[in-house]
Amino acid sequence: MTLTDVEEVIDTHYDHVNSGMARLMRLLNVGVEQTAEGAYVEDHNGVRYLDCGGYCVFLLGRRHPRVLQAAYAQLEHIALGSRLLVNRQQADAAKALAAIAPAGLRYVWLANSGAEAVEAAIKLAKLNGRTRFIAMEGGFHGKTLGALSLTHNPKYRTPFLPLLPDVTFVPFGDAAALADALGKHAADAAVVMEPLQSEAGVIIPPMGYLSEVARLCDERGSLLVMDEISTGLGRTGAWWYCQEEGVTPDILLCGKALSGGLVPVSALMCGPALYEAFNCNPLVHTSTFAGSPLVSAVVKATIDTLSELDAPQRARRLGDRILNGLIAAQQRWQFPFVRDIRGRGLLMALEFSDDAFAGEFLLEMVAHRVLISHSLNAHATARLTPPLTLNDTDVSLLLAAVESSLTAIHKRYFETQGHRS
Repeated sequence: MTLTDVEEVIDTHYDHVNSGMARLMRLLNVGVEQTAEGAYVEDHNGVRYLDCGGYCVFLLGRRHPRVLQAAYAQLEHIALGSRLLVNRQQADAAKALAAIAPAGLRYVWLANSGAEAVEAAIKLAKLNGRTRFIAMEGGFHGKTLGALSLTHNPKYRTPFLPLLPDVTFVPFGDAAALADALGKHAADAAVVMEPLQSEAGVIIPPMGYLSEVARLCDERGSLLVMDEISTGLGRTGAWWYCQEEGVTPDILLCGKALSGGLVPVSALMCGPALYEAFNCNPLVHTSTFAGSPLVSAVVKATIDTLSELDAPQRARRLGDRILNGLIAAQQRWQFPFVRDIRGRGLLMALEFSDDAFAGEFLLEMVAHRVLISHSLNAHATARLTPPLTLNDTDVSLLLAAVESSLTAIHKRYFETQGHRS
């Protein structure tokens, strides 16, 4: 692929996909992705990038052999179901997911995206008598209208007002504020939250907060919905981050890594009492493509692979090594524009003193052949979400790229031009 070919691809994006994104592609001057394998993505020039981005999707890396084989095998038989004959693959996937869910959450509704899982949770809560919702400042649950109603950022909310009524936002990590919002009797309420806020820049709540939230919901009769779409399935060092404090929510959502890095999918899990609203009326909430044989086969293979790898322990061990390396680099150099380095397992963040430094860091990392992610609700924070499959060489490459990128920024603004205002 020549430079002219790349320009044609961007022009096609401009004409038929999104002109604003096309302008950004041209400004960033990045390559066209061609192939991917394991922890690496290759562009049209044959340049390989260590993939530590992907917004928590690629926990197993790219094209994991076992997941890929499951997809190939299913494609040989049936990819999309009839919606009339029995779908064995969906049943097997649901059983596998229930086996690693917190105790009692044995029903599974498969969806096509994280936002769809949130929409299903909203509807299930309403079917169970919940008419008001409490969500968290800084939270992110998606951009469909229901999910957006629970997402705090006005940048995404304002163009689509009015959204769902009776939604209250409280500060994340503040149990007293939640108690006030709930009131003494809150059987009409559902609390929807991430146990660790990913898009807010990997915001980790104080120890004891999640268990206090669960206690308040139980005491006052509220539903507790945990959105673990980014944090679940072992990425943070536990199958579910809420388990760090022994919390079992009424409804649990997952996605991202559930895809095996291969298909769009998410899931809602809950117990029989709440799910009865779906059981007694199976057509009240449906989706043509949800739970297809192809997607379900991939989901089961993904769960089986994560289980065999002991994903939580592996993520905890590998994440600690990377995080310690990042912190050591900051202690060594004392970069004045780095405010904080934090993380849990394989979900890590570097917070900068302003948005521009985060953007420059992302571009420097691309120049050093490493892909990372920005944060939708915290533009001054860059996120690292590496896969479980990194080896020693990959870890060394990642840490060297971070240190070199930060050093380049420091030289640009603090050694040659003085302190940036």
